[in-house]
Amino acid sequence: MIVVDTHVHVFTDDRKNYPQIIDTPRAGSIPSIKEIGQTEWPLTTTEVLIEEYKKAGVDKATLVQAYFVYEYDNSYTIDAANAHPDRFASVVVLDPLDPKSPDVLSEMVTKQNVAGIRFMRGRLPESSLGNPATYGLWARIEQLNIPLAINDRIHEIEKVRKPMEKYTGVKVAFEHAWGHKVGTPPDFKHLDPLFSLAGNPNVYIKTAINNIAAARDEGGTPQQLYTRLVEIFGANRIMWSSNSPAHPRFGSVKERLDITKKELAFLGQNEQEWIFGKTAMQVYPTLSG
Repeated sequence: MIVVDTHVHVFTDDRKNYPQIIDTPRAGSIPSIKEIGQTEWPLTTTEVLIEEYKKAGVDKATLVQAYFVYEYDNSYTIDAANAHPDRFASVVVLDPLDPKSPDVLSEMVTKQNVAGIRFMRGRLPESSLGNPATYGLWARIEQLNIPLAINDRIHEIEKVRKPMEKYTGVKVAFEHAWGHKVGTPPDFKHLDPLFSLAGNPNVYIKTAINNIAAARDEGGTPQQLYTRLVEIFGANRIMWSSNSPAHPRFGSVKERLDITKKELAFLGQNEQEWIFGKTAMQVYPTLSG
């Protein structure tokens, strides 16, 4: 079974070539980067990640821009992916409200092999989802035929319906943030805003160890949650991710993958193959090369 990590962040302590907006650990130092409300992230260069993947048995990954380290400077993420094109693809973050972003994205896709873009809530006071000012970027995403990953709160994601109906060719992958709270089994009604979008065949979801923890936190089991997700979306629209190095309390990539494999062992082999790798290669076809 090919395993693809669809959400992992890399950053380097090479501040000369890759300036940072927040202090991060240097090699041999104590971790110091702190995302809002989270504990420290360990230094995760491309080289560190590759070693982690060897131990874990992860074959490929989408490197998602480390927004809290670099904000809209995607240089390291792009360079890291291009240094290992057989293993990695890059997913960038741009300001969705900036009218220059569509042209910047075109340059990145055509000249720097960027494979996808992420809408990050970031420091904006309100979600930009559904804002007509983002439609130019939606149109360019559709034209470039790349997927869009969305990180926003569960109560905000309904706002994406209007642009999705306008730009029907865009594949949209909702990241694990949809499930920091999942509600109670077996229906998990808290997730109805996400479930209501499942009728669109271009809607995908990423899952992570956070969602497994959330299911337990509210008195359910991961098996109950994934049973519901597969029932609504089908395994061919669900993708695994480590979400490393965020939330270090969940351990290494290997620990996160091992726990997820154990919890999903109740699914059929074919369903597991889709969730752990085949869906990702369908959404990010450059990973199939």
